[in-house]
Amino acid sequence: MTKDNNNHLIPFDRMKEQIEKELHNYIDNNNSLEDISLPKITFERGSTQISFIIPNLNERFVVDCIVLIKNALDNVRIHSFESGYYAFQALNKNLFLTENMLNNMKIELFGLISKFRVDASKKGDLIQEELNLIIDLYKRAYYVTQDNPIEQLKMLGATVFTDITSYDWSYIAGYNEVKRKIKESILLPLQNPKIYDAIAHLTRRKFESNKPRAILFEGNPGVGKTTIAKIIAGDGKIPLVYVPIESIMSKWYGESPRNLSQIFDASEKLGGSILFLDEIDSLAGSRDNNLFEATRRILSVLLRKLDGIDSVVNTITIGATNRKHDLDHALLSRFDQTIHFPLPNDKERAAIFSNYATHLKADETTALGEISDGLSGRNIKDICEITERRWARRLIIKKINPSAPPDRYYMNVLKKWLVDENYG
Repeated sequence: MTKDNNNHLIPFDRMKEQIEKELHNYIDNNNSLEDISLPKITFERGSTQISFIIPNLNERFVVDCIVLIKNALDNVRIHSFESGYYAFQALNKNLFLTENMLNNMKIELFGLISKFRVDASKKGDLIQEELNLIIDLYKRAYYVTQDNPIEQLKMLGATVFTDITSYDWSYIAGYNEVKRKIKESILLPLQNPKIYDAIAHLTRRKFESNKPRAILFEGNPGVGKTTIAKIIAGDGKIPLVYVPIESIMSKWYGESPRNLSQIFDASEKLGGSILFLDEIDSLAGSRDNNLFEATRRILSVLLRKLDGIDSVVNTITIGATNRKHDLDHALLSRFDQTIHFPLPNDKERAAIFSNYATHLKADETTALGEISDGLSGRNIKDICEITERRWARRLIIKKINPSAPPDRYYMNVLKKWLVDENYG
C-alpha cells in the first residue's frame, strides 16, 4: 500500500483506545444507537483483528464501503465479490511485488441470512488511514437516519421531492376526465381535511377517516402517471416519495420486504406525503400465479401497510401499473380508486406537440397530432428531442445561427418513428 509507512504505525493499545473513544462519542450523540455494540478489537498471532456486527448488508452499503475503502487505501483488489461475501485486499506499494501481500489490510463483508458483520485484519499495527477507515465503515453501517426520514428514504433508494414548483396542470395536455377524478379524490381531501373529518364524525358510529389512502394509476408507459403525481404533491404542498422497483428488490433473502416496510415507515414520519410506487405489479403479482416466497412477503407488507393493524395514516399511496390484471386481487381491493390513463387522442397529441414545440403553428401541431395515433406523451417528447438534435447538427455543419426546427423536420422524424420505434 502506498500509504503504509512504518513511521506512522500506531501501537495497538493507542489504536484501540482511539477507535473506541471515537465510536463511544458517536453513539452517545445519537440516542437511537444506545443498544449497539462496539467493535471487537484484538491482537492475535501478530495480527490486528477488528470485527463488528452491522444491521444489514444491502447493495447500497456495499457500494458505499467500496468508496470508503478506495479513498483510504491506494491500491486495492477485489478478493471476492459474491452474494453474501465481499472481500477487499490491499496491495503492496509496488504492484508488481506480491511477497507478503496478504500481510496488508483486508476488509471482509459477511451477509448471510442473519448476523451481518464486517471483519478487518492486518499483520502488525495499523496506520492512521486504516484506523480512520474502520471508524468510517462502522459509522456508515450505523448511519443515523431515524431522526431524518428524508435521509432514511434516500438511503433506501427512494427519491424525495419536497418543493415541486416546476409542474402544474397546464403541463399535462388534455386528460380532462383524469384531472377531474384526481382533483376530486385526492386534492380536495388534501386541501380540506377538516371538512372530511367533520363529515365522518357526523356519519359514523366510530370515527374513521374517509380520506383516500391508496389510489391506483393504470395505463401504458409514458402517459404521465409520474408527472401527475408530482403535480398532486405540488398542489397539495406535501412531499412526494418516488420509489422505483429497483430500490426495493434485493438479491438478499428477506431484505426486499424489509426495505419496503422501512420506506412506508419513513414516509409516515414526514407527517403527510405521497408515496409513489412505480411498477407495483412487479412487487405484488397475483397469488393465483406461482409466486416466489420473497414476492409473497412483499405482498404481505403491502397489504398490511395499506389496510392492516400497522397501516399508514398520513401517507397517500399511489401505485402505478400498466398491467393491472397481474395484480393480486386482495391488493386491488386495498385501493380506494383506480384511475385509468388512456393514450392521448389526436387533439391531446397536438397539444403535447405544442408543449414541446411552442414555435409551431396550430395547423402544424394539428397535423402532427393526427398522424401520431397510438403514441404516448413520452413518445412525443422523445420525437421532439430527436428533431432538435437533428436540427442542431444541421446548424453546426452549415455554421448557421441557432433557430427553431421547422415543422417538416418534426414530420419527418415522426414518420420515421412510426416505421421504426427505435429511430433516433
